[in-house]
Amino acid sequence: MEKEMRRNQTVRLIKDNNSVLILALLLFICFAFVDGYRGGFYNVIVYSSIYGVVCLGLGLVMITGNIDLSVGFQAGLAGVTTVLSFNAMYQATGGNSGLSLVVCILVAMLTGAVTGLFNGFVVAKIGVSPLIATIASNYLFKGLVFYFAQSSFAPDDVDTIKFIAKTKIFDLKWLTPSVLLFVVIVVLVGLWMYKTRFGNRLHVVGDNAEAAAYSGIPVDKTVLITYIICGVLAAVSGFLMVSFDGYTIYTQGNSLSTFPISCCVIGGIKMSGGKGTVVHMLIGVIIMRAISTMMSVMFLNTDMVNLITGVLLVVVLIIDRFTSAKSADE
Repeated sequence: MEKEMRRNQTVRLIKDNNSVLILALLLFICFAFVDGYRGGFYNVIVYSSIYGVVCLGLGLVMITGNIDLSVGFQAGLAGVTTVLSFNAMYQATGGNSGLSLVVCILVAMLTGAVTGLFNGFVVAKIGVSPLIATIASNYLFKGLVFYFAQSSFAPDDVDTIKFIAKTKIFDLKWLTPSVLLFVVIVVLVGLWMYKTRFGNRLHVVGDNAEAAAYSGIPVDKTVLITYIICGVLAAVSGFLMVSFDGYTIYTQGNSLSTFPISCCVIGGIKMSGGKGTVVHMLIGVIIMRAISTMMSVMFLNTDMVNLITGVLLVVVLIIDRFTSAKSADE
């Protein structure tokens, strides 16, 4: 009996942390068999810091059993407001780059909070399906981005904007202010999830919203706040994309259409809600960026990259479906 219990615990531990095994196997294959991967691995770290922030926000929403398909253009819209507010402040202050940088970051985060509030209100307060609501808001945000950024436009002082994502600390390619910022955000989100009463509610709401409501948890408020946080974190990614590229353009949001969902699911966040940690989100981001870097090093064309990414997403969703069913049976 004791042996069977231990075996069941081991099986469950492996199942709950299979993303760690996937990451370890993937990195072994890449480093051992893909020429040039070792030299380009720093890109995994740098790009994870830029695109990983939005995955943290989406992961919080998914843990509550909801979804947000508009995070890409929430980030894109924040990128637009980053450039607009930077240029406005830069011209108003006669070229004060430092103040302009601070203002544009705050404006970008405010933009994310507003878009997140909009999504959260429609889903939590009005009761619209999160899938339908965020598909609709995605078109809304995309329209706004396209209106302001049909072609690329840059900040008046590009070097100041690029400081966050492009500065090499100690002359190390993989260590930039954006990487340090990502680490800080990961730690803060982790502490918020597991050291506060509100953060602990996420899994309860995602596991059974009705039972959570009966136990006195404000389900609507919890969902609303997670959408706001998701919007803010998407906006941070939007700012970092501008910082990395040095400009904003309407296509920036396209790169985040399915990537965050893929990261969350392959990392171990259940689409049905109720399960997931910051570690799961982080591992998922690294796995997806490791795959992207591998395909880049192998010089695969865009069509092949899209094909492989699509197949991977389908496989991940199938795995999620069957593991969720097994968990329910248990």
